[in-house]
Amino acid sequence: MKMTLKDKKLTKNEKDEIEKLLTREDKTIKADLNQIWYLTDLVWNDFGCDNKNPNWENIEKYYSHPVWLLNGLFIETDGESMKHRKSIAEYFRDKKKLKILDYGGGFGTLAKEIAKITLSSRIDIYEPHASKYAYTNVKDFKNIKIVNTLKENYYDILVNTDILEHVEKPIELIANYNKYLKKTGMLISHWNFTPCIKCHLPKHFHFRYTFEKIIPLLGFSGEIINDRYGHYFKKIRQVKPEDLEKAFMKEKYSKLIYPLNVVEDKIKRIILIILKKLAMYDLVKRVIKK
Repeated sequence: MKMTLKDKKLTKNEKDEIEKLLTREDKTIKADLNQIWYLTDLVWNDFGCDNKNPNWENIEKYYSHPVWLLNGLFIETDGESMKHRKSIAEYFRDKKKLKILDYGGGFGTLAKEIAKITLSSRIDIYEPHASKYAYTNVKDFKNIKIVNTLKENYYDILVNTDILEHVEKPIELIANYNKYLKKTGMLISHWNFTPCIKCHLPKHFHFRYTFEKIIPLLGFSGEIINDRYGHYFKKIRQVKPEDLEKAFMKEKYSKLIYPLNVVEDKIKRIILIILKKLAMYDLVKRVIKK
């Protein structure tokens, strides 16, 4: 994996743990992202974790393991990952004096990008598994703080990236996001309900096709921005008990139609392959745009 630890302000223990991880790389894997996924899966197995019958005590230990520090370091050196975070940060250009919550913000990669763009705003990072490096990584940013508790009806904007696919109850977490936001606050969320890594819970894969339709049932608007990375929703009211009931009903429906969604995806891929072989793909794209 193309990564150097020399210029990273890591503790000796953190460096040692990451060096141990890197000795476990699979040399047949060429893509760095796939190496990261491979290593996180190895550690998942080390803790005896099971994504179909989760033992949350073991999973908590897993998320505190240095493999996630390695994952964060990779993100800060990976062009595609940084492109995504810069896309979200650009939303904050010309916005001032906001209270922003980066929920599950790792060691502050996204928060730093936002902090550079809106200097007068304050960004709180809520990260239950914050490493020592996380505090070092953001210490030069006066408008970033790692927090352990959250206030209700307090934040103007809540951002979260790649969190929901890891948690036991993503619908309840969205309801909590609503509580933390002020009236007309904004939720910016990105998720990845796919089986690319073992810590993505299979019981949530159906959300890949429906989750953006569930969020509006929990006191948010429909999706209002689709030209940036992630999904953008505005809070329109507090969550009510009946909202959760509707969301859970939608979840049941989502599970029911999931096999059909998978079949539809396979058919689309086959059609795409055929069109490319017939050199008709670009033509069809131009016709659809017109």
